Amino acid sequence: MKLGNRLNIRTTKVGSEFTPANLSNLLAWYKFDTGMSNTTGGSPIEGDDIVTWRDQSGNDNHLTAPNNYFVYEASTGSAVSVNGSDDKFHMTTQLNLEQFSLYMRVNVSAHDGGATDLLFLDKDTATTDFFRVQGNTEVRCKISGASAIKWTTGTLDTAVFTNYGFERDSSNDVRAYSNGSALTASTAINTTGVLDLDAIGTNFDGKIKEVVITSSSLSSADRTNLQAYLANLTQGE
Repeated sequence: MKLGNRLNIRTTKVGSEFTPANLSNLLAWYKFDTGMSNTTGGSPIEGDDIVTWRDQSGNDNHLTAPNNYFVYEASTGSAVSVNGSDDKFHMTTQLNLEQFSLYMRVNVSAHDGGATDLLFLDKDTATTDFFRVQGNTEVRCKISGASAIKWTTGTLDTAVFTNYGFERDSSNDVRAYSNGSALTASTAINTTGVLDLDAIGTNFDGKIKEVVITSSSLSSADRTNLQAYLANLTQGE
């Protein structure tokens, strides 16, 4: 079922004042060490299962986990999945996106290849709509079952956090970014079709620290500011 998306129009700020709350068309913001709840509804402590991660965008599109929980890591304020388990967060409302930007600060601690290390996906048809780390030299996506779009990376470091970004603009070109730098595509990047998105993280080893989703591509200034904001989230790293 296609569900509508609420839009928030904001004025972009720059420099030290910038946060994702200043982005136009912000749909969801899962902020590190903020809005997480354990199985009793309280704030989690080290090793607790995370059952809710509340959206800070004002759109109430919270993440929930009915089972297969990520666990809380106090030192980084992150949600952690280990041993390639099928942990995933479900969104309250499915997003159906034409233009978009999807950003995540994440540490992928093992690059297993194949249908693993999914960052964003449709939980019901994960082979149709997804963005994932593909081995240790590539990221890729599919949108609405079209051919995979692939981007080459340098050898990915399992010991550090990375800021991954994916955007589709009004020309239907899809681009990927790593730590603010555009990645080189090894396939065509133009694709139509609606991206259905309702889950974050599955078949995944690592730590998710922060997630930002909008219903438009970013301006150059917003992209620079968001990268600087995410890069400063170094607590416990």
